[in-house]
Amino acid sequence: MKIIIISFHKILYQGIIISIIAPGIYGYFQILKNHAPFISILRNGFLKLESKDIKKEIKIEGGVLQVKKNIIFVIL
Repeated sequence: MKIIIISFHKILYQGIIISIIAPGIYGYFQILKNHAPFISILRNGFLKLESKDIKKEIKIEGGVLQVKKNIIFVIL
């Protein structure tokens, strides 16, 4: 899956990942390949990204996440 994480001023991360775990309003959720189209408001917490080579955590203070056709957009 392709992911793009955007803040107000710049692109924070862009790449190919296997999964993402994100802090939704009602708790953390995971997105994997071929997930149905989905939009969620994010609360304070950590985005946990996993690719073939690395695991990365990004601290966030809320935002919006959208999944569509194996592309994930996160706007912080």
